[in-house]
Amino acid sequence: MLKNTNDITDTREILLAILSNSGTLAGISLALVGIINLKPNNPNLDTLADDLYIFSALGFVVVCYLVFFAIRLLHSPRISYWVRIIDALFLGSLTMLVVAGFLTVYTFV
Repeated sequence: MLKNTNDITDTREILLAILSNSGTLAGISLALVGIINLKPNNPNLDTLADDLYIFSALGFVVVCYLVFFAIRLLHSPRISYWVRIIDALFLGSLTMLVVAGFLTVYTFV
């Protein structure tokens, strides 16, 4: 989370934004798996990029589920723990997506 907040309303809005972005990025990751399979140049890079796209999509879907559960726990004292887990998983999935994007560009060029 970009800011530490104790306000339930701010936390809820941030979680909803992460939910929306995660759903969109999961769909984009799965679409990119299909796109990368259109032109098989280097099978090693294609396989690695495919795997990264799939794992990033899986990470974004897990983030979506965790956000749903976290929204139910907004009034719990452990919400900050769950938000940190969601943030770390979202950042990890986003990093895999970016790395796979660079590998895809390297493969197509």
